Amino acid sequence: MLLFESILFYVLHKIQFILSGKFISFHVSYKVHMKRGLLMKNIKLTIQYDGTRYQGWQKPGKKGISNTISGKLTEVISRITDEETTLFAGAKTDTNVHADAQIVNFKTNTTLSALKLKQELNHYLPQDIAIISAEEVSERFHASLNAQTITYLYRVNCAPVADVFTRKYKYHLPDTLDFNAMQHASEQLLGRHDFKHFSSGKTKKSTEKDLLSIEIFNGFHIPKDLLLKCEQPSDADFLFLLKGNDFLHQMPLYLTETLLEIGLGSRNASSIPLIFSGEDTVSKRCPSHGLFLHEITYK
Repeated sequence: MLLFESILFYVLHKIQFILSGKFISFHVSYKVHMKRGLLMKNIKLTIQYDGTRYQGWQKPGKKGISNTISGKLTEVISRITDEETTLFAGAKTDTNVHADAQIVNFKTNTTLSALKLKQELNHYLPQDIAIISAEEVSERFHASLNAQTITYLYRVNCAPVADVFTRKYKYHLPDTLDFNAMQHASEQLLGRHDFKHFSSGKTKKSTEKDLLSIEIFNGFHIPKDLLLKCEQPSDADFLFLLKGNDFLHQMPLYLTETLLEIGLGSRNASSIPLIFSGEDTVSKRCPSHGLFLHEITYK
């Protein structure tokens, strides 16, 4: 009888050990899956920001810099969720460039709803960064990889004196622009081209891009929804809307500057094919404070 009890105790102990091991294995596996993002929420944010006091979306080669938009946003998200956060953006804007609708996504284990995240973010973020919308999206959505089109907007003011209240958001160019000359010249930029001579910096990616449209508006023909909140239409104002499948570094600024030089009469439209071929060069780029990331669309 004593021998039987000893054997029974040994068997029960083994069963308990095996079951305990399986539970530990499951617990570890669950944690690994959580870290890999298999059970995480994918949050999509639409963000508006004034880029005046920031060093762009992200300083090259330095993550988490506090005076970048991504650095500030990452800091606040991590504080709210108590997690390390990696952000993926639809476009990386430069110093002084603004955004009407930047798109970002990140993965999180937080129990907070998308609406509550939006409220918390807007509470803790500085007033020049605002979350317009927040939503939980498919695991497969990736703001950096899934963009279909990107639209930039550039504002120019040709009044003799710059408006004090809009000067941070418009390039002040106190001169006369030939609207028709710029309009006709813009047609040569449309379509698929190698835009490497209309950009700065080196890239390992393809420099061929599709420029889908360029719209130029003047004065009272500027659509009301594209006006700044604090401005009234004026004949001294010009607005450039550039839409493409992607843009190289500072490409919108070089394209706009080229059109402005044609509008001023300091450059001929016939120079555009020569710039593409490398036989001519762009002289400079527009100041960045007049540029807005206006819209990003996804498939």
